[in-house]
Amino acid sequence: MKRLAALVLFLLPTLAFAQDLRTGGDWVPLGQGGCIGGSQCKDRRLRLPLADRPVVRVRFEANDQIGNTANGRLRLRIDGNTVRSAIDIPRQGQTFTYDVDELRGQALIFETETDDEVQIGRVAVMYARENSRGGGPRHGGDGGSSSTGWRRYSEKGCIGGSNCKQNGNRITIALEDAPVLGVRFYAHDNVGTRADGRLNVRIDDHAVASYEDVARDGKRHEYDVDSIRGAKLVIQTATDDEVEIRDIEVLYGRGGGGGRGGDRDHDRGHGGYGREVTDEGGCIGGEECGGKRNKIRIPLRGRAVSEVRFYARDDVGTRAGGELRVRIDGEILRDFIDIPREGRTFTVDARGLEGDYLIIEPAADDEVVVKDVRVRFED
Repeated sequence: MKRLAALVLFLLPTLAFAQDLRTGGDWVPLGQGGCIGGSQCKDRRLRLPLADRPVVRVRFEANDQIGNTANGRLRLRIDGNTVRSAIDIPRQGQTFTYDVDELRGQALIFETETDDEVQIGRVAVMYARENSRGGGPRHGGDGGSSSTGWRRYSEKGCIGGSNCKQNGNRITIALEDAPVLGVRFYAHDNVGTRADGRLNVRIDDHAVASYEDVARDGKRHEYDVDSIRGAKLVIQTATDDEVEIRDIEVLYGRGGGGGRGGDRDHDRGHGGYGREVTDEGGCIGGEECGGKRNKIRIPLRGRAVSEVRFYARDDVGTRAGGELRVRIDGEILRDFIDIPREGRTFTVDARGLEGDYLIIEPAADDEVVVKDVRVRFED
């Protein structure tokens, strides 16, 4: 009888998980998972392919029952976008569920943040409905689609700090398929004992405002935007302090004309647009070079790229764990490129992909110096 009771207790979470997959409708299993990290698992990361649809939720089981230590922590990403970091994995295991900002990507990626084994299983994602970015009303908005003028969204709340951590550290708005000309919202820092609230505002990877100070008594923040098209507006805390946000509005312009991002930096540090475009590069990643958010972005103007060539070295800082990711918009060309301390030249096959931007970004939290970037286009 005791064995039967134990078996039932063991199976209940599994049955509930499977039942959710069957009846939820939108949950899609990605696979059984595997063991990553430490000395007993052969892989550092687990990479699971995704469909070409925006992801709204991720669910998986994980435990730290392999090996002698119990210090397993995970980072969860969709391509280069971190969904959640420093996920503490209990020895006995549990099911984790996280909301995702309708991110699209080629793969869901699990990485260990410590030198300890973690067992991952029963991974599933919930995709947004195919028409969620179509002509009907957008979630949180006032209805209508692709209209010009200011549009108010219902998303609001307290984010960041210890008093609002249950809400996460950001508010995300799904944008219309139209150029954005302005963003405005009201924010105050009258939550908690500190008054150090600051915000970052972006549209996809394009910064609208960085490290903006939020007044204790509150004020309206308004920003001009250079006709940027994007999938989402993200308002995110830049410090570990609470910020209350409401009355979010987006100013849309007329559609058509101009690529995503407004081509604001076509002539800043880039060579001509014949067969090849060049960029002088710079230092990215780690504490000394702007962190993992710092990246090199080269406008492509929608042209098909043949190959990307650049020189990179990892002799900045005390560590030597630099890795790079090269992508065109959301399409990854090469991931986790190991950069030697002494440096070398890399050539990446771009397979004739077209896009708005070539992006070279850190794939690990370490400084990398990138120089002499050359993007060659198809004939």
